[in-house]
Amino acid sequence: MGYSELDIRRVLDATDIVTLIGASVALKRVGRRYVGLCPFHQERSGSFSVNGEDGVYYCFGCHAKGDAITFVRETQGIDFVDALEYLADRAHVTIEQATSTPTDRNVKTRLYDGYERLAQWYQAQLGDPLRGEAARAYLDKRGISPESIRAFGIGLSPMRVQLPFARLGIELGDWEEGGFGYRDQQGTLVDHMHGRIVFPIRDTTGRVVAFGGRILPEELERLDGKAAKYKNSSESPVYRKRRTLYNLDRARSAIVEKGVVIVCEGYTDVIALDQIGISNVVATCGTAFSEEHLDVLRRFARRITLFFDADAAGQNAAERLWGEEESRGVVFDVVTLPDNLDPADAAVKDPGLVEESLRRAVPITRFRLERLLGSGDLGSTEDRSRVAKQAIAMIERHPNHLIRGEYVALIADRTGFSVNELMVQLPKGARSRVVDEQAGEAVVLDRPAIEALRLLVHDPAGLDGIVVAELFRDPTHRRIVKAIHGTTSLWEVQQRLGEVASETMLQLFFRLASEQPESDNSADVIATLVLRESKLELAKLTRSLRVSARELTALIAEVPRVRLLIEELQGDRTRMEPCGELINWLVSMRSHVGGEVEIDLSANPLNRRPVLEDY
Repeated sequence: MGYSELDIRRVLDATDIVTLIGASVALKRVGRRYVGLCPFHQERSGSFSVNGEDGVYYCFGCHAKGDAITFVRETQGIDFVDALEYLADRAHVTIEQATSTPTDRNVKTRLYDGYERLAQWYQAQLGDPLRGEAARAYLDKRGISPESIRAFGIGLSPMRVQLPFARLGIELGDWEEGGFGYRDQQGTLVDHMHGRIVFPIRDTTGRVVAFGGRILPEELERLDGKAAKYKNSSESPVYRKRRTLYNLDRARSAIVEKGVVIVCEGYTDVIALDQIGISNVVATCGTAFSEEHLDVLRRFARRITLFFDADAAGQNAAERLWGEEESRGVVFDVVTLPDNLDPADAAVKDPGLVEESLRRAVPITRFRLERLLGSGDLGSTEDRSRVAKQAIAMIERHPNHLIRGEYVALIADRTGFSVNELMVQLPKGARSRVVDEQAGEAVVLDRPAIEALRLLVHDPAGLDGIVVAELFRDPTHRRIVKAIHGTTSLWEVQQRLGEVASETMLQLFFRLASEQPESDNSADVIATLVLRESKLELAKLTRSLRVSARELTALIAEVPRVRLLIEELQGDRTRMEPCGELINWLVSMRSHVGGEVEIDLSANPLNRRPVLEDY
């Protein structure tokens, strides 16, 4: 199930990426591109570049990259299909999934509409002078202001009131599949939120996709306490609990601005913190913080502050995330509150305590150590030894040796062993980590090669067959040239690279596509590269002694000819004839190197000699 490439192209062609990104990022025109502060990381000077002509963006700071669909996915935390549909709606482009009718998209549209209308009905019930009186009193008791009730769209599903299905326009067939409710044994449609205060759950674009409900005290009493305090809508085609975060639609700008997201457990936690001016807060919608939640949030911020309840369940939830920090490239901090307070209660009773607790958030490694050292039995030498070993096991994976050393000192202080005694418990040798960013920088240090690649990316049709893979020695550069060969647009190149490219290669491609060529003299750029590579290849050739007699004969004839061509091109870089001869020679010499380049010379334009018009 999906959309055709033609539909994807139509949506991208109809989307002005500068306008799209410019709605949330202040862009300034510089030459043919636009620059601004990157929305994906904190920075003071703009390193975020948008190429409106080719519809791509690239950040020179954090290496974020992509097209309009990627931008929507990354900034709104939605999948490819949702991002495509969002852009299609925005551009008024009609697209159809390759499925039978009624399409999933039609189902989703009905569900979005149904949830929005139902949310408005719930809000009206809460505002009703009689029906909503008890619920409003409860919210007031919890410290939730009328302004927050409006801002968060809080509503009520009153007891003893049937939903006006006809007026809401929700098709009965969508009731269970869409997660609104269920059908009881008598066949009556029942609202999941019946007798509950309702919190609309929205996706990152602000569409209502589900509800969370807090049972009214009088309803809980009627049921003799035999009901869940909180309840959510069922999962549906528009709602997945493990990917949806309450308030992310409202908080995402603050999260990106601060570079930190605070994760709570409940709806009221979020609202209470928002009321005291802490706006970069989301909640997990009544389910455990999942890997999918983490994947969504790491698109907005790399630092995640866990602000869970102070009870054992909340603290255990924080500890479960240990291990995700290193593997997912994020940093976890943990906030603890005293006296079994939850964030909502603390924010109402003592806002200063909340702010101080957030300032004193500790890294998750230290949080775990403190829990272990605070709860472990340290009465005997054997107990101290056991706790010390467990503590050492917690920190041995930490990649920073300075931090490891600090934690060893902490363990030594608490267990009574010396630092030296504990240090020998750590594994020998330093961890070596391959940092992809470093690899990414390495491939952009070769300025002549990079400038030639940049020219090719911006003029694939004009330079195809002239800027060939054999002019480059870096495998990443060669593969990009191969991906460009025979294409007519950057979109085609993206599709090719998306199938086979590494992250380093994709970063370099989008970077080149977002940059303006430094030189408008492509002939000079190519001649410079050809000269350098010809000299290197010639030197390599003449150094080689392991050649057959036949090859030696050919070598004797070839070397003077190549040297003459180099001298001619050095003397006048505008001379295309020696340049073309040298390109052909490099192709013949390198076409089998390392198996990286296998160009069909019979089809390659290099079979013709480059002429001045080619440049």
